[in-house]
Order: sequence, then structure tokens, then C-alpha cells
Amino acid sequence: MTRSPESITVHALNDTTFPYVWLRDSCQSPESVNSVTGSKRHRTSDIPLNIAPIEGENGIQVIENGLQILWKDGQRSIFDRGWLQIYASPAAEEKFHWDDSIKPHLWNTDSFPPFSALSFPYQEILSSDKQNAKALEQLCKYGVVFVRGVPNEETSDEKCELWRLAEKFGDVRKTFYGIVWDVVKLKDGNNVGYTDLPLDLHQDLL
Repeated sequence: MTRSPESITVHALNDTTFPYVWLRDSCQSPESVNSVTGSKRHRTSDIPLNIAPIEGENGIQVIENGLQILWKDGQRSIFDRGWLQIYASPAAEEKFHWDDSIKPHLWNTDSFPPFSALSFPYQEILSSDKQNAKALEQLCKYGVVFVRGVPNEETSDEKCELWRLAEKFGDVRKTFYGIVWDVVKLKDGNNVGYTDLPLDLHQDLL
């Protein structure tokens, strides 16, 4: 590793440079992080911009599977090698925070999955957390999911099945149309939803 007044470069981690301010702010010790909530016990603004390890070989030590840093403010930080690897590059951090299996997939008519993979019976989504999670995964990956067999007899806000279905995918927020409403053809409809014009896949009120 190579040390400078403002950062340390770890050669064993592809010559990754970690700023001292970031390392001190990211200290994982019980004095810095609440063991129950996982939240920091300090504000980032509490860390001096000139924070640095103490001078000498005891300031930064390579220990078994990680680094130990003794800071000039008296704090001791231990960073696990695996934890440092997560932040060694933007690609590594993205891999840690994102499950590759559910990252968005760009698709066209040739690569779009078969209908059966994106289609779920309504009652299964309501009764099975596993099926609901699978439907959510497909929605995250492809931006669309098909639900079969949704009852449409009830149309009131209190009993509408579409509302129940929407709540399985997220919070339902009231719009200026109301919570739910019927899309019907009107004589002088001022919105494509109230005409007989084709209405393709779309998103409303983003």
C-alpha cells in the first residue's frame, strides 16, 4: 500500500485509492455505528477534512483479512478486505447493490420473453407471496407483467379488484381522476383513454 497526506492506495485491491475522509466516515466500529440499527453515530460533517492516521507504522496496519487504521482523533477503524473490495471500483459497488438476475433488460420483439414467463393468474398473486415476488421480479426486469383473470364486477373504490392488485405492487396514490376510474369512450373525450383510438402500452402521470 502507498500512503499520502489525504489517502491510501491499496495495491492488493487493484491499486484502489481510498480517501481518509471517506474511510473515517465509513468506520464500522461500535463507536461509529449503532449495532442494532446499523446507522452512523456521527454526521459526515463531523469528520475534519484533514483527518489522517497517526504517523508511523502503527497508523495503518495490514491485519488478517483487512486493514486497521488508528486515527489522529483517537478512533480505531478496522476494515474487512471483503468490505473494501465492494468499494474498490464502481463496477464492484454496483454488483454489490444490484442483483444481476433482476437488473432491467432491454428487449425488442426478437428477445422479448414468451408470454407464459410474464403472465400470472390473479388469484396466485393475491394468495402466494412467492408468485407475487416472481411477478415483481419480472416487472423490474422487463417493465411489464400480465395478470390473468382479474374480476371486474366490483368497481367501487372499496371493492375494486384492480385496486387490490395494484396494492400488491406498490402504494396506490390518489390522482385528480380519483383512486380508480373507468376508461370509457366519451363523445367529446379530451384524453385518448376516453376515445376509440388505439391505446398501446404506456405509463400515466409519472
